[in-house]
Amino acid sequence: MKKGLVFLLIVLLSVFTLSAQGSGEDSRELVVYSAASEGEAESITKAFNELYPDINVTIIRAGSGDLVTRVKTEWPKPDGDVILLMASENLDQIYDMLEPYKSANHDKIDPENMDQNGEIPAYYGTSMPLQAIMYNTDLLSEEDAPKSWKDLADPKYAGEIVLANPASSGSAYAQLYMMDKLYGMDFVADVVKNTTFVASSTSGPDSVARGEYAITVTGEANIANKIEAGDPVKYVLPEEGTGRRIEGSAILKNCRNPEEAKLFIDFMTSTEAFEIVRDECNRRPVSSEIPGPDGLPSLSEMKFFPYDTEEAAAIKRDLVQQFNGLL
Repeated sequence: MKKGLVFLLIVLLSVFTLSAQGSGEDSRELVVYSAASEGEAESITKAFNELYPDINVTIIRAGSGDLVTRVKTEWPKPDGDVILLMASENLDQIYDMLEPYKSANHDKIDPENMDQNGEIPAYYGTSMPLQAIMYNTDLLSEEDAPKSWKDLADPKYAGEIVLANPASSGSAYAQLYMMDKLYGMDFVADVVKNTTFVASSTSGPDSVARGEYAITVTGEANIANKIEAGDPVKYVLPEEGTGRRIEGSAILKNCRNPEEAKLFIDFMTSTEAFEIVRDECNRRPVSSEIPGPDGLPSLSEMKFFPYDTEEAAAIKRDLVQQFNGLL
C-alpha cells in the first residue's frame, strides 16, 4: 500500500513539474508596436515564430504618429516591447525611450543603416521608405509625366495631383520636408495649388491606379505593389533624387519582455528578415546585397540628397503649421 502511494506521489510530482515547465515556456510574450501594415507585420512575426515557436507575439498596429503618442503616454512603463518599421524621424521623437542594444548582426550592418548617436545603437534600419513619383500611364505619356520635384508645381498639373496630408501621414511629412529643403515654402505653396490632399498614404496611389488622378508621390513599396498588380502606373525617380531615409526597429526601455525583444531585433537585422521585407512586404531592404522589389531601380542607379532626420523631427510642428496655412 505504501509503495503504491509513493509511486502515485512520484507520478503526480512529475506531472506537476512538467506542467510548470510547460507553462513557463508558454508564458513567453512579445508585444510588437507596428507601423507596418497588418499583413506585413504578420509575415514578419510568422517567420520570427518559426524560429521561436514558444514566444506568443501580439501585434498592435497603428500609424507612426499614433504610436509615438502612445509610447509617450505610457512612459515610463510601455505596454509594448518593440517597435517595428517606423521611420527614423519618428523614432528620434522617442529616442530617449528606446533601449540601446547591439544586435547579433551588428558587424554586418552598414553604419548608415543604424542609429549613430551613441556607442550602442538605439535602433537599426530594416527598410528604406524612399519617396518617388508615380503616374498613371493611361492619363499621361512618359513625355508629359513629371520628371522632378520641381515639376509638381507646374500649373499644367493643376487638379491632376493627389498627395497624403503631412499632418496625418509620416511619409507625406517626409515629402513636405524634402520639398521645403529643396525649394522652400513658396514652392510648396505652388504644389498645394495643384493638389488634392487625402488622409491616408495609400489613398493617393489607389486613386492614381484607378485613374481618378494622374500623379502622386508615395513610398516605393506602394509603387511596387501597383506594378505587381498590373495597374497602369509607372515609377519616376525625381531628377533631384530623393531623401535617403530608413525605417527602423527598436526595443522600448522598461519593456516587460526584454530578452524576447532582443531576439526580435536580432531577427530583424538578419538576411532572412530583409528577404521577407522585400518578397512579402514589397519594401526595399537596407541591405545592398539584396535587390529591391521588381519594378524598382537598384540602389546603385539611385540619386540621393541628404535627409536630416533630427532636423525633420525638430521642425515638424512648425512646418506642418505652415503647410496648414496654405490650404
